[in-house]
Amino acid sequence: MANNKPTLHDVAKVADVSIATVSNVLNNKSTELGIKTKQKVLDAIEKLNYEPNHFARSLKTGQSNLIVFIVPDQNPFFTEILTELNNECQKHHLHVAVVSSEENELKQQALIETFIGQNVSAIILVPVKSRLNLKKEWHQTPILTIDRKIYGEALPSISVDNEKAAFNATQRIVDSTSENIGLLLANPDISTTSERKRGYELALAKNNITIDQQLIYYSNQQLGTDAQIDSGYHATRALIYQGVRAIVATNHLLLLGALQAIKESGKKITEDIIIVGFDDSYWNEIYTPKLSVISQPTKEIGRVAGEMIHNLIQGKAVASVELSTKLLIRESCSFVSDKSF
Repeated sequence: MANNKPTLHDVAKVADVSIATVSNVLNNKSTELGIKTKQKVLDAIEKLNYEPNHFARSLKTGQSNLIVFIVPDQNPFFTEILTELNNECQKHHLHVAVVSSEENELKQQALIETFIGQNVSAIILVPVKSRLNLKKEWHQTPILTIDRKIYGEALPSISVDNEKAAFNATQRIVDSTSENIGLLLANPDISTTSERKRGYELALAKNNITIDQQLIYYSNQQLGTDAQIDSGYHATRALIYQGVRAIVATNHLLLLGALQAIKESGKKITEDIIIVGFDDSYWNEIYTPKLSVISQPTKEIGRVAGEMIHNLIQGKAVASVELSTKLLIRESCSFVSDKSF
């Protein structure tokens, strides 16, 4: 056996218990087992080096020092949050693993189940819907949501003032003398979508502009990163066909799709159409024309998330946080004839 990787059977034999008992211990389902029985299994795991030693120790202490960050897609917005989140977590000797649910509720559910079963220290979740059925056993693991909120559950969250952000983006376009403003939205089941839609509507109402539902497009029913880009593309093509000359794209992926559609149509930004997006990145300034966007405080979100998750693991109470955004005005949100630009 010295030259072979030890098996579950080997652990059971050394501990003098059944394979099912070993499995229950490994999956943290050992609440009905006696303390001595559980200890025998842990000792056998350590003796045989069945798993890395840190895993066996985590079962004993209840702490794995692993934080799982479940994101909904491959939006660079979450990558920027991750950088600062990692930095903050390292101060507390916590490690971050990232997985994507690709906007799939069933996949999200399976990921949460899996990682809670593996005894992770905490979960940072960007939920795919604004409702989440929290199972009883999930309450033993700290869960923090970021970007999107969960309604009806007492989970702490980190978010931004989405309503004000969308209001500011829409108002800027109104100030550029455009009244027919298309709106590109993500999944209708998430909190950011409803909040950003409300901000858009409030800006139009303030300026006595009638809300035209035909100019509002949601991400299609398919799931994942590519589907959002595709939705932005097809919605923008439809808006251009309708003669719309201004667009608010409420996330980075929708913006990418919109830019592709504008380019293929032969239209020129600032001459034929203007646009404001969400989420800043270095390429927004090197794109021609430079892109106006709502900049979200990704570094601050990551830092605060690291602090909050550490406090949650320590058993401390934390309060939800709402941060501010900033409208970065560049070339894409004014027509060339707009004297105020």
